Amino acid sequence: MCQLWLNLPAKYKMTAPTYQPILNQDIPSIDIQAASVRVIAGKVLGVTGPAKTFSPVELLDVTFAPASVNRSVDIDLPKGHTVIVFVRRGGISIDNGSDTQETLGPQAVAILDSKDDRDNEETVATLRVTATENNSAIIILGGEPINEPIAARGPFVMNTNEELIKANQDFYAGRMGE
Repeated sequence: MCQLWLNLPAKYKMTAPTYQPILNQDIPSIDIQAASVRVIAGKVLGVTGPAKTFSPVELLDVTFAPASVNRSVDIDLPKGHTVIVFVRRGGISIDNGSDTQETLGPQAVAILDSKDDRDNEETVATLRVTATENNSAIIILGGEPINEPIAARGPFVMNTNEELIKANQDFYAGRMGE
């Protein structure tokens, strides 16, 4: 089980809260090279995940084949998105088109800055992940940068301190969700 909370663009901050129960049987899976990819949010090779979001997001659960050491999978993601790779099990190396590769072990995280090469007409950026251990599994989280200020305190994430104060006042006055 995984619970994920996403920051919303300012224009959606006051939208009524929702919960999306997404069951295993609701998640489409596709095989790409040496891995099986469950598409929870976003789109991969024409397969769209069931999660609904307010801004473009990818959430992929990638499991490498049992005997996959030194085998790679290429995942196309929208260009300009920031990407987080979390190693659930095993080990991987990441090549996102830069001159260096990053090697990660269990429970390690890599944050890959968005690259927005406007001179390049391609609309996707390819992330190449290579298993360094058998039975490796990763989560790939990607999203379009919101590029808005963030003010966070306690359970609230808003854009300004004034909004945080109002959210706390509403919470203590029992007005949450109104």
